[in-house]
Amino acid sequence: MVAPTRNGRVPHHRNGKSATSLLSIRIALFCFGLSLVSFYMGLLLGIHSWSSCPPCNDSSASQTAKNKEEEAATSEHFFSIPPTVQKLVAGVGRVNRDAFFAKFDVGVPKDKSEKGNEQVLIMYNHEKSLPTKGVDRTLSVEDATEHCHSMKLVFTEPNQKHQCLAIAGQWESYHVYKYMRLPPGKDKKVEVNGKYDLRYVSRLHGDKGLQQQIPFPTNVKTYDETLVTYLSSLDKVLEELKPIAAKAAKDNTIIVMVCNHGQSELLMNFACSCKARGLDLSQVLVFATDVETKELAEGLGLAAFYDSTNFAKMPEKAARFYADAAFSGMMMAKLYCVHMINLLGYNVLFQDVDIVWYRNPLEFFTNSSNPLYHFDMYFQDDGAHTRRYAPYSPNSGFYFVRHNERTEYFMHSLLMAGNIIAQSGSHQNAMASTLNEHASWRGLHVKTLDRDMDEFPGGFHFHQPGRKQYMKDLLAGKIKPYIFHMSWTANKDNKKLYFEQMGDWYVHDVCVGSTASKILASHETNLAKACCSAEPLIKCHYRDKPSKIPCKDSPPIDKGHVSW
Repeated sequence: MVAPTRNGRVPHHRNGKSATSLLSIRIALFCFGLSLVSFYMGLLLGIHSWSSCPPCNDSSASQTAKNKEEEAATSEHFFSIPPTVQKLVAGVGRVNRDAFFAKFDVGVPKDKSEKGNEQVLIMYNHEKSLPTKGVDRTLSVEDATEHCHSMKLVFTEPNQKHQCLAIAGQWESYHVYKYMRLPPGKDKKVEVNGKYDLRYVSRLHGDKGLQQQIPFPTNVKTYDETLVTYLSSLDKVLEELKPIAAKAAKDNTIIVMVCNHGQSELLMNFACSCKARGLDLSQVLVFATDVETKELAEGLGLAAFYDSTNFAKMPEKAARFYADAAFSGMMMAKLYCVHMINLLGYNVLFQDVDIVWYRNPLEFFTNSSNPLYHFDMYFQDDGAHTRRYAPYSPNSGFYFVRHNERTEYFMHSLLMAGNIIAQSGSHQNAMASTLNEHASWRGLHVKTLDRDMDEFPGGFHFHQPGRKQYMKDLLAGKIKPYIFHMSWTANKDNKKLYFEQMGDWYVHDVCVGSTASKILASHETNLAKACCSAEPLIKCHYRDKPSKIPCKDSPPIDKGHVSW
């Protein structure tokens, strides 16, 4: 509306449309100018961006899309920290699981990463420990831990139904406390059930109750009496052992084996197979638990030692199955011999007699350029990743001990835990539990030689269908490990048959189960020539077990297994 003049008349234009047209033209010119300026500024910014980045290409759009996906995934899984726990958790980050294990190798056998278990969760206790780049994205291990002056690593099995983890701000503890919904006051023949309250249990409790019993008083008393005898005679025995050990030692390292006459053919096969392959046995020291085995070992050119005080009551027969009386008795001998050699200040490679060498394994443990050289102890992976052997799964039939104050105290502690051996029938249980404590308590650095490594296979690979391709490659010569350990096998008879089928048996039948005097009485030659074959004595026995030659016409040994 146009305001009237002083005399009240409205001004009159000769053409009412001209003013409107002029205004429209001015608005159009203004918009055009603004657009031109915007275009010019955009062009300048675009040129600057192009010149300041690496040569950009068409992948930038896809990279942007990928970044948006990662940001979406990150924001989906991150959460804000409530103020009530901010003194406990200031932030939560994530890193690639494989990269984390490569950087921080605590020695446990690593399970393969898989979908849903591809990253490691890192909780930051204070704002000063937070990474510079923040925690709203996946970081490199170095970036994620840059401000961590200390870090505690906890393992827990993934994807466990009804499992919860509670982290409480409290005075320091280096153990995990476990609760389960089990009936009160009952530990055997029980099952987890949601109707029960959570109650405190041991780490060896499973869904069906306790897996391992506390040693019975009778076993404790029996072992204490045995231990008194051993410790009372220790100084005297060490004096007898010193010159023999010194002669066998090279680079302060000795290879130790324990054998009774019942297992002597396996000892002979080890020696004969090494001779056939040209492998040096000068560092091997056999602790014979009877005179017959001592004579056989020396007849094969091996150093041998017989402790009449502690070994006189050891069983002479072979064990018929795992953890029977003969087996358990030999476990104590295995403990004593490593303890004694360690006390004398030597590094020890201990191995059972059911092992063959393809290469001298000391090359692995004594090579200072080996990335794993810094560990105190090394164990073959037993393969059975069960709760009672967690987290190291150590096979106590093949392990290396580097002498230092940590391993010396470990061997003493293991000796004191002998009543667990008496209870369980195996020193594998005692070994696993003592390793756990000393790794945490004393900083003992333990390495399990992962079952997925090529270098140290055993019965797990031989018997498990999922390892068939590995065994095929081994028998075809595509893989050359250091050793093969015929573990996971019921008795020495089957071990002999399996070695024959693999092409790793080198002992003539005339020497199996015999004594040195009988063998030499019927052969005018030395023991090695009488007993050792220069070539493997290959025979078929079972079509469902690994074989060097086709064995399809042989019967199976395991029910339901197809031909190998």
